[in-house]
Amino acid sequence: MKTGKLIKTIYLYVVSLISLIFLAVGIGNFINTSIKSSFFKEAEKRDYSFCNNQPYFTSVADINKLKESPAATEDDKQKITTLISEYENWKAQNIGEECYKSERAKRMVDSLTMLLIALPLYLFHWSMARKEKQED
Repeated sequence: MKTGKLIKTIYLYVVSLISLIFLAVGIGNFINTSIKSSFFKEAEKRDYSFCNNQPYFTSVADINKLKESPAATEDDKQKITTLISEYENWKAQNIGEECYKSERAKRMVDSLTMLLIALPLYLFHWSMARKEKQED
């Protein structure tokens, strides 16, 4: 009977510790994202690879020279036009605050999810561990 109680106590403390670690990480990520988005906007911009992942593109002038080249087929010209259009769309979506809103929201949701899962786990297991301790 003592071995079963020891295993249960160890389990309760281990799960409480792991939940507490997840709580700390979730709170830290939430605070980190909040501070960066409020006070240190330039520091925040370096974090998100989506915004910094620029497609390869030389310049519109160089691309237009290729398009007007006598060697360019109609298919090549269509591909160049599509390339320019896709680049302009990428540039419009990845400039300024628009680029960072979705990444910031994703980080906040991840942090809150971690908190909403870890907090009840911690509270439940810690209260069970305290009850075990009081029974002894």
